[in-house]
Amino acid sequence: MNSVCSTHNGTAPAGISPGLARLQSGSLSPLAGWRDAAPSAQGSTCLDRRVLQGLASALTLALLLTTGCGGAAGAPPEPPPTEVVIERVAEAPVEELLNAIGSVEANEQVQLRAESAGTITRIAFTEGGAVEAGALLFELDSAKENALLAQVKAEEEVARQNLERAQQLANTRAISAQELDQLGSLVEARTAARRLQEEQVSDMRILAPFAGVVGQRLVSAGQYVDRGQPLVDLVDKFKVKITYRVPERRLSQIQLGQEVRVTVSAYPDRVFRGVVDLVSPVVDEATRTVLVRAVVPNLEDLLKPGMFARVQTLVERREQSLVIPESALVASLDGFAVYAVNDNQAQLTPVELGVRERGTAEIRSGLTVGQSIVVRGTQKLVDGMPVSAAGESGGN
Repeated sequence: MNSVCSTHNGTAPAGISPGLARLQSGSLSPLAGWRDAAPSAQGSTCLDRRVLQGLASALTLALLLTTGCGGAAGAPPEPPPTEVVIERVAEAPVEELLNAIGSVEANEQVQLRAESAGTITRIAFTEGGAVEAGALLFELDSAKENALLAQVKAEEEVARQNLERAQQLANTRAISAQELDQLGSLVEARTAARRLQEEQVSDMRILAPFAGVVGQRLVSAGQYVDRGQPLVDLVDKFKVKITYRVPERRLSQIQLGQEVRVTVSAYPDRVFRGVVDLVSPVVDEATRTVLVRAVVPNLEDLLKPGMFARVQTLVERREQSLVIPESALVASLDGFAVYAVNDNQAQLTPVELGVRERGTAEIRSGLTVGQSIVVRGTQKLVDGMPVSAAGESGGN
């Protein structure tokens, strides 16, 4: 029979705990301290291997019993529901707008020039003032032109009288048909000369071609001007044109007559409204954009040509659309989702978005009106987590 032997020298044998040594020496309690034992006459004690194996089993059982006394085993308690802010999906009008950057241009703008040479005798406007269409702006000395007009009128009258006498003589064959035709042609020539001279007299008066505002005059009264010399600028500022460009992929959404809303930095709180009056039939090959022009009333003269403008074109207005706060959206690689609340559980629901503006988002599909969703606290949730309402959103 195999056995383990040790020599008593007042300490536990090597490889054996004090408790085992105590049992080996005859102690009844394995937890008692080591007690010195008098060495035997032979100087050693042998323990049977089976005794050691039984002792190890007893110690293991005691350890398990000690651990089990700490409390009864059981599943951990369920965590309380996560508090979140819940709101219901609502219906509201939604406007789909196309944003662009544009420039303000005058509706009409011309630089008036002298059509005939002459001396300015009258300036009939105030710089910076408004004028009506057809109003007199400048008048040049027309004495010579009027004298020439009187002359050609007299020549026309003589030619007409000669033609009338010749027509009376034609019945008596006292004048040939050729002479009659020549007299008729002379009358036509005198008439053309009279009309030409009337135009020259008219050119001595420079009139406003349209209603607008005159700028700084470039000449003075009494000054001699040549034909084609600039006189003054005239601008129609009662309405302005806004030119901007849109991508060719949005061309199908732009139509004549659509409403546009214009804002400028000078008046950030004002919105100027107009309509689209031109969509270019040509796409710019370099930018792949289309030129669009809108006309905006400018009765207060606030919009100035050359201003930088932000333009919104109203593409579509939907009266009953589903809208939610943007704070409810959860972004992912596949798009956006919302935590819908069903039976006090947050369920991650994919949604299709429409228009997003001013802290709200339009839902095209994925939710229904009146459905409860989480609008605050989404960062604390995972799909299927129990939730409870901590409060209502300020927008509800």
